[in-house]
Amino acid sequence: MFTVLLSLAFLVAILTFPIMFAARLVGAEKTGFGSALLSVFLLTVLSTAVSHMISNQFLSFLIGAAGGALVFSMTLGTTFWKGLAVSIIFNVLVFICLLVLAGVLIGAGVGK
Repeated sequence: MFTVLLSLAFLVAILTFPIMFAARLVGAEKTGFGSALLSVFLLTVLSTAVSHMISNQFLSFLIGAAGGALVFSMTLGTTFWKGLAVSIIFNVLVFICLLVLAGVLIGAGVGK
């Protein structure tokens, strides 16, 4: 049970803290944990809905990116373009975090 809670806390941290950082970087009004967590929840709902409704992957990507920018602009109190910048920064930071995590797991010998 402890492992599940620890994994959930790690997942929340790896998804919310990059949003908080990116929001501060672009000068958003709301940069707190609650706004970032709400953004993660709404992005998950949006991503799931778009992927189920639209079969064309390129169109799904475009609508998801625009919708993500709108979600960030509404939840973080910023403009659409700054919301798009938050989205790009967020994706880059999460990618880097996942690469570091993969390196740590490979270095620890997990999966051998």
